[in-house]
Amino acid sequence: MDMIQQIARQLRASPRLFGMAGTKDKRAVTVQRCSAFHIDHKRLIWASRKLRGARLGNYSYGASELKLGDLTGNQFQIILRHVHGADAESLLPVLEGIRSMGFINYYGMQRFGTQSISSHIIGVAVLKADWKEAVDLILKPRVGDRKEVHKARQEFYDNGDAKKALAMLPEKAALAESCILRQYIKTGTTDHAVAFATIPRNLRLMYAHAYQSYIWNSAVSERIRLFGMSAPVPGDLVIPAKDYCKDSSTEEDASDVNNVKTHAKATLVTAENVDQYTIYDVVLPLPGWDVNYPEHEVEGIYRTLMQKSGLTQSDMAKHPLKEYRLSGGYRHMVIKPRDFTYEWMRYNDDTLPLARSDSDIIEGRHEPESIDFGEHVALKLKFGLPSSAYATMLLRELMRKETASSHQTTLSSEAGYVRSDEAQKTECTG
Repeated sequence: MDMIQQIARQLRASPRLFGMAGTKDKRAVTVQRCSAFHIDHKRLIWASRKLRGARLGNYSYGASELKLGDLTGNQFQIILRHVHGADAESLLPVLEGIRSMGFINYYGMQRFGTQSISSHIIGVAVLKADWKEAVDLILKPRVGDRKEVHKARQEFYDNGDAKKALAMLPEKAALAESCILRQYIKTGTTDHAVAFATIPRNLRLMYAHAYQSYIWNSAVSERIRLFGMSAPVPGDLVIPAKDYCKDSSTEEDASDVNNVKTHAKATLVTAENVDQYTIYDVVLPLPGWDVNYPEHEVEGIYRTLMQKSGLTQSDMAKHPLKEYRLSGGYRHMVIKPRDFTYEWMRYNDDTLPLARSDSDIIEGRHEPESIDFGEHVALKLKFGLPSSAYATMLLRELMRKETASSHQTTLSSEAGYVRSDEAQKTECTG
């Protein structure tokens, strides 16, 4: 979105003229298709020369715009540097296991935020229409904040001075907090519903969807604890897994931030049809008013988890505001990465790249090569995932380590460097 804004400013055009199939990681080298409505490619060539940190190219004209939901997959190239405590022989079973069996399709930690107050906790307040609790949680000081943001939160928490707290927030940081504080300055600090409503819609819905994701992650852990992950069992729900590429794209609802199969019909597994399906067909629902639940112990787990939050399955249809009445959806429990390959490399210099970006290829740069007897060891991974899957969960399966950004930053600092240009992602649109 930042880059779309930058392009629009250069062209003196509305950002609404630009479309994209999905957002990309900020700390990575990424490639994606975008559409520009009624904008000549010569203007885009001119704008590309003005951009900071990006370039445009591969222009063509099409009959329709790109929109959220068109994304069918991402291709990743990730470098794990300073590999310690493992070698090619010891990691071979793990790597081959990921290639042949896949991994649990958990929502990544970035889904819930990286701070001590998780997005799904705010989501509980949103689904209860407890707007005071929701805005209080958003504005509350928490561990993990940037120094400037923490000071602003603390100012409002201690003194209730919305104007001073807003002035202390860094520009382009803490969007939700800024929206709430601006509204408080206008109308006072008592109209919590209106203040929350000033947050952009996608961000407001993100809190509710984070709660659905939290319930799904918890339920899938219990499903695997009870029944393993080798095969379906009677009572499971299934949707036949399909390749995510263009010729057999999955059915997705572009309006659903969860990017799950909201329109697909799930089939109940019985003793008679269990042999027709594999573990890759098994789905679990995100709680909502238009989904079925497994017909075994896991259904009760959904009820128990939601009751702990003060919610029920039927509550998902009763919210006073229509946009928070969540229909739910289905998400596959286990997925296999596509075209999974890996390569061990040795190197000496942490400042030199170990992978080529698309820009490097265009400029004719050679593929970095491993150095015999190099001081450090790195592992290069290449793989494809459907649009709803998280590469961080594949990495967690491989590394057996926490993948939250705060923990990974700590590891990078301990190694004496922080590189952001070797996590590469290329999208595949359908």
